Amino acid sequence: MNKKILSVAVAGTLALLAATSEAALITDPNDGRSWQGASVGTFADLYYGSNTLANRQSVVDNKLLDDGIFNSTGYAAASLMSTPWSTAAGAGRCKGTSYDTTGTGNLSYGCKTASVFTNANGIDNLWFQSSGIVGETVFDLGFQANKAAVFNSIDHGPLPGEAIESTVYLSDDLINWTIAVVERVWLEGFDPNLGIKWDGFTYAVGTGTSSTFRYASVTHGGPSALRKDGDDEINGIMGLKSNYQPGVTVPEPATLFLVGLGFAGIGFAKRKRQA
Repeated sequence: MNKKILSVAVAGTLALLAATSEAALITDPNDGRSWQGASVGTFADLYYGSNTLANRQSVVDNKLLDDGIFNSTGYAAASLMSTPWSTAAGAGRCKGTSYDTTGTGNLSYGCKTASVFTNANGIDNLWFQSSGIVGETVFDLGFQANKAAVFNSIDHGPLPGEAIESTVYLSDDLINWTIAVVERVWLEGFDPNLGIKWDGFTYAVGTGTSSTFRYASVTHGGPSALRKDGDDEINGIMGLKSNYQPGVTVPEPATLFLVGLGFAGIGFAKRKRQA
């Protein structure tokens, strides 16, 4: 095989593999970009008290922001166990549907009469509003998780306050609850269509310990919320391992071809040298 072709194939293979595995963490405290009106300075102000260079550096150092799309490969949405919707109609005020599924940027929505469990048990355009009391709106994470991802639906600004407007509590016995705090925010949400604006600011919460938890209780407002206006729009919850990493992503056929081409070329070159 021509050395130049081999070099290009191997380089392309490594680049594609890297692209599927690397996070897109914000590393510049002076990053000038804006995500639906929110900047690095916005997060510095909300989480560290003011928009200063030192606080923007804290955003970077603590790996708070990821300018990427949350990859849920290997995980499944948690199952809603209970919420006031189950026993008192109207307690959560809205079982909602965000209408835009094509990327028009429209934040319009409607409140439907569907089962709250339908809205809560998938990561999609359906959502509901949680209780304000710990232990009422409870999800089964499905395994012993270290952290939890919160998927929300945005119905209006300001952001990220109207996205991160819940507090999560974690438990292994449904009796003792440990408060979780926001540890990372995926600025582009979970949907690869960046034109869908109701999806954004998916975030992971943890307790800062090595303990594992089976259950998550979500409340609107509370100490970890950036906005406390009496409601939230919860799309779904998902348990995570301690490093936030999803399961192994299956490469696309083109990636597999280049991987095979690269390694075949390496093997051919090795045999040629030996000969």
